[in-house]
Amino acid sequence: MPSSVEPARSAGHHPTGPPGPTPATPADGSRVIPFGRRPTRTGRGRRTPQPAPPERAASPADSPQQRLALDVEAWFIAHRATLTDEAAAHVYRTTLDFFQLMLDSSHAEQRLSADEHQHLIGMMRLLRDAPDAL
Repeated sequence: MPSSVEPARSAGHHPTGPPGPTPATPADGSRVIPFGRRPTRTGRGRRTPQPAPPERAASPADSPQQRLALDVEAWFIAHRATLTDEAAAHVYRTTLDFFQLMLDSSHAEQRLSADEHQHLIGMMRLLRDAPDAL
């Protein structure tokens, strides 16, 4: 019998973990949790219209920036969004701006070395330009 401090179990099955896709498990056994959005619903439980899939896939002739942009867009499409939507692109860039502030703060507090900081900032710049490359 569970103690009075343990939560009671419900009769139904409830999945554990965050909503969304199953986390990936890299070779080292650690878990990577994708932080995606839950589908937006409009009144009475109907799902909002979904964006169309990208018109083309990356080709070997594409620049690395173009291939990255298409990879980011594919990730968004898989999560029922698109960076070609100006509102979604704005939220994407705003989130990256906030993440850069976190990186700058970590560097100022000497939690990131100068090399680590520069490497991560360089990645952020490439990611931030993804909506413009689509």
